[in-house]
Amino acid sequence: MIPAWKIKRELKRIVMQIASIPWFAISPIAKRHYDRKKEQYITVTEGRLPYSTDVAILLIFQPSGLLDSTFHTLDHFKARGIAPLVVSNAPLSESDKSRLSHYAWRIIERPNFGYDFGGYRDGILYLLDAGHELTHLYVMNDSIWFPLEDDSDLIDEARQTDADLFGFTLNNRVRGDHRRHIQSYFFAFGGKLVGSADFEAHWRGLFLTNNKNLVVRRCEIPMTEEFRSRGYSVKFRHTYADGAEALKALDNATLKRIIEYQIRVDTGSAPRLERHLKTDTLDDAWRAGVMEDVERGIFEKYFLVMHPEVLIRQLHSPLLKKDRQEIYQLQRRELISCGLDENFADVVRDEIRRWDAK
Repeated sequence: MIPAWKIKRELKRIVMQIASIPWFAISPIAKRHYDRKKEQYITVTEGRLPYSTDVAILLIFQPSGLLDSTFHTLDHFKARGIAPLVVSNAPLSESDKSRLSHYAWRIIERPNFGYDFGGYRDGILYLLDAGHELTHLYVMNDSIWFPLEDDSDLIDEARQTDADLFGFTLNNRVRGDHRRHIQSYFFAFGGKLVGSADFEAHWRGLFLTNNKNLVVRRCEIPMTEEFRSRGYSVKFRHTYADGAEALKALDNATLKRIIEYQIRVDTGSAPRLERHLKTDTLDDAWRAGVMEDVERGIFEKYFLVMHPEVLIRQLHSPLLKKDRQEIYQLQRRELISCGLDENFADVVRDEIRRWDAK
């Protein structure tokens, strides 16, 4: 039986696809109007942190008040000499803005037009229009907890790479190489790309829409290939296959637990995976059958919703999604049940443990 959460998600996707059609005509008009009237729509507040040639754009949408984990993220940037540019797609209370000013170089408040990419665009164009010199530009949103542990090295890796575009995860589970893309909750640009005419042209010409399906199709997916096709280098920490590859290091009892979890997360693969649960004999033959499914890519459909034994213990992921879908709630329950959040920063661990009670 298909779970209710999956039916709801598919219905929502279909509705968004239908609703996307008018945006092909509306978007150019809406963007021209927004750009022409931008000074009326956005507010820029100076923060107390100094400017640095390494800037991090943190896109937030927290209309009910700022989360403590947001300040944890900003502290992480500050400790690495990065100037945080906070872009809020919702109005900030005076108390939140005052507190935020101690953790940021600049704060931009704007309407939620274009969702995350609309906010990314305004932050980037603010930097370009002001003529700020940039060595590195990090871009992320508040759909993730980051960093989970204080000693995360993701920023260090992004800073040290020679790539023009760096991301945490490359989604390679798509049809066509041209659709492989860095996922947009975290990516970083090097100075060569940021200083290029191609970079400015991309962000000025970005398709803006308030249809989430089109944001993915017209903003998130094409960006990686656009820059790659123009000769810019692309690197990333993970592909979807990395989670499946990590399964090979696990013992059979842990593999069984992960299969039980995977059946609930990926219902499409459940009929095939259920055969591994029909025996209590977890011998070499059983393991060989599981590894056959690993090699077939059965476990590669999702990455950030992988079981915490894989994502946290094996791959040492520095981030987790805040998504409230049932599959992510299940992931958080497994995380806590396995005690895999014990080394998380206190503010992150406490927030995760309260998250699904809201």
